[in-house]
Parts: sequence; C-alpha cells; structure tokens
Amino acid sequence: MTGPTGGTGATGAAGIFQQFQVSENTPNTTGSSAIPITAVAITLKTITITGVSAGNSVWLTGIVGWESTTGTTVIQLQIFRGATVIFSIKQHAAGNNTFEASSVDHVDQTPGTGSVTYSLAALTVVGSANAIGAITFTGALILT
Repeated sequence: MTGPTGGTGATGAAGIFQQFQVSENTPNTTGSSAIPITAVAITLKTITITGVSAGNSVWLTGIVGWESTTGTTVIQLQIFRGATVIFSIKQHAAGNNTFEASSVDHVDQTPGTGSVTYSLAALTVVGSANAIGAITFTGALILT
C-alpha cells in the first residue's frame, strides 16, 4: 500500500537554455528532399528565436545531407541572422553522385533583442549539388 503524497515543492529556477526551435524535413531521411544547390544561396530552413534580451546568446546547429551532381563540387553552408551572414563553412565532394553530410555549429553572441530570425542556406562554389536530406536546423536562446 502506498502512503499519502506530500505537497509539491517550490518551482526551481529556469535553466539557461530557452526557446529551443527546430526546423527539419518530415520524414527527415536521405531522399526526403531534392533541392537544387547552385551558385546563388538558397534557404533550406528558417527558425525564429523570441524573447532575446541584451547580453543573451543564441546557439545554432544544423546538418544537411547533399549529393554532388557534376563531379568535383564545393558547397558552402551559411547561417543568416536576418539578411546578414554570421557563419559559413565549405565542404568538398570529389566525384559525381558523391553523398555528403555537412554540419554547422555556431553561437551568435550579438543577436540583438526581441525576435530574431535565422536561416540555414547553401550555395555551390564549384560544381552543382542537391540537398537530398536529412536537413535539420536548430536554435536555442542562452540566457546570461
């Protein structure tokens, strides 16, 4: 037999990670996309973090599954805050129909205040490619 349940204690302080946001394919598997990546940046995923105060940071992560479609290919993944590129990284594929997964991981230490929109974009520097999935883009507000 179980005894009586005691009273509920006080609610503890909130953690430093808030406003977790995610944008991903459904299903989020290889072949779940067929998005051409060309020399012009294309937005793959977008998230908005709300309630940003002065001094806060935003932690951003993402992954893109892609396929080279014209032999040697170099893609660049970019993270935008609004219309400003705040992070970029390149990945190389050595042959046609080569499958790759490229990731991003960045902390925006100067996001501004209020609602802040971030986008994960891709473009080719050499060759051409398709974003084929999985594609995930996440963000979380870090309180200070």
